[in-house]
Amino acid sequence: MKIRPAPLPENEAERLKALEDYNILDTLPEQGFDDLTALAAYICKTPIALISLIDSDRQWIKSKVGLKVREIPRDWAFCSYTILQPQKILIVANASKDDRFANNPLVKNHPKIRFYAGVPLVTPNGFAVGTLCVIDMIERRLNDQQLDALYRLSRQAIAQMELIREIHNRKQAEIEGRQLSLTDELTGLHNRRGFFLLAEQQLKIARRMKLLCWVIFIDLDGLKQINDTLGHDVGDALIIDAGRLLKQSFRKSDIVARLGGDEFIVFISSYFKEAENIQTHLQTNIANFNQQQNRSYEISMSMGIQRYSPETNMSLEQLVARSDELMYAHKRLKRQSVL
Repeated sequence: MKIRPAPLPENEAERLKALEDYNILDTLPEQGFDDLTALAAYICKTPIALISLIDSDRQWIKSKVGLKVREIPRDWAFCSYTILQPQKILIVANASKDDRFANNPLVKNHPKIRFYAGVPLVTPNGFAVGTLCVIDMIERRLNDQQLDALYRLSRQAIAQMELIREIHNRKQAEIEGRQLSLTDELTGLHNRRGFFLLAEQQLKIARRMKLLCWVIFIDLDGLKQINDTLGHDVGDALIIDAGRLLKQSFRKSDIVARLGGDEFIVFISSYFKEAENIQTHLQTNIANFNQQQNRSYEISMSMGIQRYSPETNMSLEQLVARSDELMYAHKRLKRQSVL
């Protein structure tokens, strides 16, 4: 017998548009979502818990406990059935005895799913864009307290998505209202004034919501030498490429700015846990750019990364000053390694 894919919701086009508006697909892991899946697995005592979004042809996993994959075909997804009834939790006590799932590859093969409980993630407008679910490899039941906890955690997941969108929308409104005065002419990024205005607003939200944030101070290595040997046109091209690379390396809701000359700065929130993760992420993107592009120069960046947490309560000026100090320390270390 073949697998039985779930039918499409009647409002599928509108549902997909609602999902797209969150701008969350294919984004990096974030602590706020990871905390929710960890709680779901702990409360329900299951080895697997997921927060996932149902795209047009896949189930994309935003946060996970006990599973390595980031996405699976939509035809395989238990959650494709869950979103058909936005107001109900879907419980499958034993998938091997359920006609909808008995021939599913995830049931017949690894991880051999038996138990599934999924709560739809429902937008304020009533669209089920994904699920919070828990999974086990044995037949089981959940008690009323566990079911209630899943409902509460699902509402928190949507609240987190709404918050991220609100931050993004506020930044977009500021850009549109002050486009000329807040934009760097050469790169099209925010300028110094734009950075401090928008980053201060995001920092206020971070304080109120107790979010983790990062300020990344970046200096292009060797720009003066390129200007002196290859000319200022090539130097400008390097600056433009660097700005484009930084913009592509972070989310649309993050603030990427050129302070002037060879200096850039980035303000991001929530989704990196350690400074080393950010540096590795950027260095990988830089290496990929240098390998793929046919340029007379290579991009190299020195960077300083400072974390903001509610406990430290540093001001934006303190965060920038500290990240600037760390950037120069990184630059000195790179120079010493060459000698």
